[in-house]
Amino acid sequence: MTDSERTKPSLPKFDPNNCQTYTASCHCSTVMYDVVLSPPLPQWKVVSCNCSICSRNGYLLVYPERSRLHMKSGEGALKTYTFGVKRNLHKFCGRCGSSVFFDPRMEDFGEAPPDLLGVNVRMFKDVKIAELDVVQVEDPHPER
Repeated sequence: MTDSERTKPSLPKFDPNNCQTYTASCHCSTVMYDVVLSPPLPQWKVVSCNCSICSRNGYLLVYPERSRLHMKSGEGALKTYTFGVKRNLHKFCGRCGSSVFFDPRMEDFGEAPPDLLGVNVRMFKDVKIAELDVVQVEDPHPER
């Protein structure tokens, strides 16, 4: 399957009159942050990718602009894992190991804004996974 054949959910446009702030943390609460999503989460297409890293980390992802994530604590406790071409910086808590988000470094790779982060909604306080609109995205490189 080629990249163009993959299902790519469209990203919602930010509307300050239709947004919600979500509080999130890793399992041990060392890493805590807020994410502002517009529209609110039930209206997002949450991405479940079947690639090796997303599957192993249990990612269920939304892609807000970088400026919509606000660290409250634990930024220094974040560790980074990267592999392959070293593009995506997978951030996890160095204490409990929770995969909180990843940084695709879009600007570093010459991609036009918006500058996004892949944020794991499993870290959101009181999220109801069964109520989310989850879209399966196929691994573009299944041979790896």
